[in-house]
Amino acid sequence: MKNPSLRLSALLFALVASGCSQNQINHQINQLQQLIGTQNPTASESQQKASIPGIRNDVVKTYTLPVNVDVAAMRLKQHYNFTSDADVAAARNNGQGNAGWSASAISEGASWSAQPGSYYRMSRNWAGNDRLTIEISNSGKGSTIMATYRSSNPEHLKPEWTSRLWKQIPEVVGGLE
Repeated sequence: MKNPSLRLSALLFALVASGCSQNQINHQINQLQQLIGTQNPTASESQQKASIPGIRNDVVKTYTLPVNVDVAAMRLKQHYNFTSDADVAAARNNGQGNAGWSASAISEGASWSAQPGSYYRMSRNWAGNDRLTIEISNSGKGSTIMATYRSSNPEHLKPEWTSRLWKQIPEVVGGLE
């Protein structure tokens, strides 16, 4: 396969079908991306700035912390007001006449997936048209947290805009915030 995207897709399918863990899948994808030359820097922070107005680009920060994955996820969920599927279901089933509207309102712009004990992904709109996505996975001795801040505004990708968030995330996970 000459197309790197197809190669990556085929590898991902094979790994998922064979029952590999999330960490094994990530490792294999990183290796393939390095081989085909599409790997972003593996440093703890990678930044790409928008060169075309309206194009969304990311700033990514990765942390490895000695905190249980479930505890880390719940602290981040609560601090940053992420909405889980259980939150939406509770709003929908609250017995009020506006239950459907309430559920729709709290879930708008939110995304949640969870495999307790292993992996969480939470995402929501942030600062208007920006988006914050946090993925937490079990690293064996704690959690690996990958936070992605996405914006079409290049100013929002600069350290002046994101530094407080990057400082705050490990404090929240560690129970200091």
